[in-house]
Amino acid sequence: MNIDYVSKLNNNNSPDKLQSAWLSFVEKGILLEQDLPSFVAKSWRRCRSLVDPGIDPNKVVLSGDALKIKRYEYQELIAKAASVMRDICTLGGHRYFVMLCDPNGYAIEVANNTGYPVPLGAKCREEDIGTNAIGIALAENRFVEIKSYEHYVVNLHKSSCAAMPIHDPAGKIIGAINVSNPAGALQPEIAKILKFTAQMIEYQLVMDQEKSRRREAENAFMSLKNIIEQYMLVIDNNGTIIDANQKCINLFKNNNRILTGTSMQDIIRLDKNDTEPFFSPGRQFKLLVDDGTKRCKVVKSKIYKDSHEAMRTLLFFESDEHNTGSLNTGGDRDFCFVDIVGEERNWSNIIAKAQKAAKFDSSVLLEGASGTGKELIARKIHLVSGRKGLFVPVNCGAIPKELIASELFGYEDGAFTGAKRSGMKGKFEQADGGTLFLDEIGEMPLDLQVHLLRFLQNKVVTRVGGTTSRQVNVRVIAATNRELCDSVKKGEFREDLYYRLNVINFHLPSLKERKDDIPLLVHHFIEKFCRQWKRPLPSVDPAAMESLCRYDWPGNVRELGNVIETAIVFSEDNILKPADFPVNIIEYVPIKPRKSGKLKKYQEEVILETLKKNGGNITKTAETLGIARNTLYNKIRSEKLKEQRKI
Repeated sequence: MNIDYVSKLNNNNSPDKLQSAWLSFVEKGILLEQDLPSFVAKSWRRCRSLVDPGIDPNKVVLSGDALKIKRYEYQELIAKAASVMRDICTLGGHRYFVMLCDPNGYAIEVANNTGYPVPLGAKCREEDIGTNAIGIALAENRFVEIKSYEHYVVNLHKSSCAAMPIHDPAGKIIGAINVSNPAGALQPEIAKILKFTAQMIEYQLVMDQEKSRRREAENAFMSLKNIIEQYMLVIDNNGTIIDANQKCINLFKNNNRILTGTSMQDIIRLDKNDTEPFFSPGRQFKLLVDDGTKRCKVVKSKIYKDSHEAMRTLLFFESDEHNTGSLNTGGDRDFCFVDIVGEERNWSNIIAKAQKAAKFDSSVLLEGASGTGKELIARKIHLVSGRKGLFVPVNCGAIPKELIASELFGYEDGAFTGAKRSGMKGKFEQADGGTLFLDEIGEMPLDLQVHLLRFLQNKVVTRVGGTTSRQVNVRVIAATNRELCDSVKKGEFREDLYYRLNVINFHLPSLKERKDDIPLLVHHFIEKFCRQWKRPLPSVDPAAMESLCRYDWPGNVRELGNVIETAIVFSEDNILKPADFPVNIIEYVPIKPRKSGKLKKYQEEVILETLKKNGGNITKTAETLGIARNTLYNKIRSEKLKEQRKI
């Protein structure tokens, strides 16, 4: 190799041992191991046949879609590391930059406090930029610091860097964090800082995994509790009931009775002389229901920790009477819709129809504004359907366009840059035997709609980059806040796909269209949040309730829930007053509703009412309505307005 240019770049009157060792190895192939750390000597040997010492270290850079996919895949790791990277960056004044790399050495996040260019997507493995801290840390799975001439590439000889690998909860390397000073040495404490940072990120990942595991367990429990055969109660250490399945609630004729928050002693009676532990299998007791007592016996009980580390007891019991006709023991799945709050006729009709539709596998399209409860209805349809697979939700509007295909259909090893070596199951495969909920279906790109249509026709998936087809049993429920008919007319949504999805259609009304349900929903949310935070149930000031019922709720039920939650958080006594709610809700004055179905008649009514308020003054009326005088004159020329206008 001709490396005369290397000697010129490193001409120094008094080279130190590192510089001499580097020159000896690069120019003559002689390795002076006694002057080098052993891991540097090993790295130089690997680099000699792979890397030109005169290369630009920023030459290999991911860009465009490949970088987006890479950052999306490691978004959780980036979220954990980003803030602490900025903190570390400030430790060196304006001398440091910090990089987070994936296991392949690609820079997926950068915090830079220098003028040195550090592009996102730069690759930092040995085979790309020679000996460096990231490359060795990933190769040898340990903390590494590299300084000056220990770097193999000339352009890095003025810099120092240190890196520490990061592991997932299973101990697998998922990346590395690196600190670099492009023009000098690093602080002596950098090793402790990086090791602590990596440990902190790893601990957060472990905690997230544990929380996710518990959430999944709790979600599975919530899905299963209403279809198990026995009656079920969840009891805390104080003997207070904190949850019950619908079958248990149905033992009480007044199904609106609030079991949660009730002491066991209020509904359970034991024989005075019976000293057997209550939770023992076979233990008999009397349950106080609305029309008397029912003899019951314990089937089994189980103690567990919830997501907040609190001890809970699951109690399963059954009727111990020969005549159980008074107990509601049949058709319990039908009651899964009971906890969807609302009695307004149009809402009740939807619930009744959804309950019937759940028993069939036809595709369902849910239309309605955001916050009207589309996912809630979809989950209930899945639960009542009895399908044994998972309910898998996908927000088609939240996934980058480039990733929707791989998210839905999965991908094989090597399908694209950054793909996992083992490939990945798509949402269709994850939902096999269950339900796939495609939220915001109107945001799905046209080119992918073809693939979805083909799936709905044959229920077969082929992973991206693969050739093998897989048959899956998936029910599809789609939802949108768009008018899909309009999207079809504009060519933004395929007509054939629309009719494939729109087998059973539900248009969910806005909260503005079901205002009679607002008091029910208010009390539902109050009970929910007070039970969650163990607070006494407050009452609602009549003036506050009137304001809540008057407001039009553009954010629908979701907005109402948020407002109630905020009011409970900041209320200072046991009553929710107008002052506990946002001013825009309390002071809201709705536009007078139309008295007829025709816009023209409605306009006439508004004009007449405004003229009357302004004593027939045309100028004031035009200003109030926000229109020109000539426009107002044109609108009052109709015979009806001429007759009724008294000016």
